[in-house]
Amino acid sequence: MSAPKLPPPNASRSPSSSSGAPRHNASKKKDRGGGSLKASAYPLLLGIFTVLSGMALLAVVMTSPAGSSVVFLGMIGYFLSGLATPLLWGWDAAAQRRGQVNPNFSAKRQYSRALRILTLVGIVVAIVHLLFVSTVIAEKLSEWLFIAGLVGV
Repeated sequence: MSAPKLPPPNASRSPSSSSGAPRHNASKKKDRGGGSLKASAYPLLLGIFTVLSGMALLAVVMTSPAGSSVVFLGMIGYFLSGLATPLLWGWDAAAQRRGQVNPNFSAKRQYSRALRILTLVGIVVAIVHLLFVSTVIAEKLSEWLFIAGLVGV
């Protein structure tokens, strides 16, 4: 009968050997492809979509007669271009910061830069949407006040 094999002393133990203590990884995702992890392009693609759809709704609002559909479409365009794009920029920033924990992660700063520019364009489009919506609401409100007799000409 042979003697049990003893583990090597602590100084020569390799970091990958499994001792009894659990190891905590900062990133729980496994890299399946064997290559480096890359930043996601989803926030950028969604940002492009939201700004373009806000611009398309702006074209519809500008060509349609004043009414409740202008207010409805204007508010949708405002939320898409003015609010969704900054949220997507924040999503990209948080995802890239979280990815920096993994040493195999390669950040794409171009995505953040493009989202910053898209956010500025989206805010300009949102301001124009608000101008159209406020014009329609002001016209309807002044018409109502005139009909009610609260304001005279």
